[in-house]
Amino acid sequence: MQLLRTTTQATLPRRIKEEKSDTILVAGGHHATFLPKEIIRAGFDISVLGEGDETMYEIASAVAEGRGFENISGIVYRDRDKIIRNPPRSLISDLDTLPIPPMWLLDPSRYTFKVFGENDKVMCIETSRGCPYACDFCSVTPTWGNKWRNKSNARILEEVRLALSYGYNWIFFTDDIFVVYPNVNHRRNLFKSIIEEDVRTKWIVQMRADVTSKNPDLIELGAKAGMKISFLGVESGSQEILKKMHKGEFTSQSEEAVNLLSRNGIIVLIGMMIGAPYERMRDIFTSIKFSRRLARSGADAIQFSIYTPLPGTRVFDDAIRNKSIFTLDWDRYDVITPVMKTRVGPVIDQIAQFYSTYSFYLYKYLRGKLHRVEPEEDKKKLLDNAMNFMMKMIPSYLSDIYHFPKFLLETQRKYREGSRMAGIKDEQVMELMETSNKVVYNQIGGKNPYFMIKEAK
Repeated sequence: MQLLRTTTQATLPRRIKEEKSDTILVAGGHHATFLPKEIIRAGFDISVLGEGDETMYEIASAVAEGRGFENISGIVYRDRDKIIRNPPRSLISDLDTLPIPPMWLLDPSRYTFKVFGENDKVMCIETSRGCPYACDFCSVTPTWGNKWRNKSNARILEEVRLALSYGYNWIFFTDDIFVVYPNVNHRRNLFKSIIEEDVRTKWIVQMRADVTSKNPDLIELGAKAGMKISFLGVESGSQEILKKMHKGEFTSQSEEAVNLLSRNGIIVLIGMMIGAPYERMRDIFTSIKFSRRLARSGADAIQFSIYTPLPGTRVFDDAIRNKSIFTLDWDRYDVITPVMKTRVGPVIDQIAQFYSTYSFYLYKYLRGKLHRVEPEEDKKKLLDNAMNFMMKMIPSYLSDIYHFPKFLLETQRKYREGSRMAGIKDEQVMELMETSNKVVYNQIGGKNPYFMIKEAK
């Protein structure tokens, strides 16, 4: 469970309890990790902090045996009228010890991938956890740890083979970052094994531009092994903004990575952001121009998101401390709706995000008419299927355009109502900062100094 919608958070526990009052409700994921008390007050019985594999097993065992939860690490739970926080749980060092997910319980026909094929089916497989980087907007490192931990190649191949045996022809490797230093050779050996053992399938990954651009041989090998789609988090076209985000990349590396992936017949998806609190209007224009350079380099699709202070990130703690967040309505934490004050202003950010996304596709379409370059056959087929899918979505896109003025008015209303966080109580602010200190910074601040913050006052 990730960010709970405010309406869901308020009504789901009540509805379940009305149907079966003795049900033990457990929440997990990023949101539950960083806002556990809020989760408990909403009606859940237990909030799991961080990794939940071993924790959920212990919770289930305790319920089955009629025991309490006081000896289970890594949870916050309700004990009558008290909310109890247990000690944190250590991260799982050997991911191979986890059981293989029971794919046989799933119906493949419900896991289609129609954007790239009417009958294609996709299975999600996790091969690693954690991230050694420190992007200020990301809650991955605080949740999964500052160290990249991976499954063995033998275990990964076992899971892929099992997915293929159940009729899945796409694999989405859900790792937040698929290749990191110094684990490049680990992935190189994985790609070689896929080719040598003929474990052929089509797969999707998420990667960093710097690692990608510096390892052309790895990308070439990955393409031969079945890499068909790669997502790159480029974030901004301004080097100054990337530095403030602690991204640790150069814009030139993004261009090189896009070009390299495209040359190898891989579809390139780009993620960029607008609305960082330190971003100026000229930085936004720089990002829009840069997105067009990426289109010329071979980027196939893009999503401009609104920079959002997600719970668990340093920027969330800073925004709470500086009172720049104007709403804690989690319905709006969808990365396309502004929730905090910025130098440019939330309404301008929202207009820029909307314009940036659509202008990229218009630019790419018009440029394609003037400079027609046919991609290699497999990639062309996938892109044609994607285009057909997008054509079916035109009514939805037109609806978004039609309702956009209403969305802007709602943002302006929320901004006025939440000026100086007038609707957010001081005790709520203190609780949010206390959670950040306990769950995030005390545990990983010493390992990654970027995450160290001042004590809450």
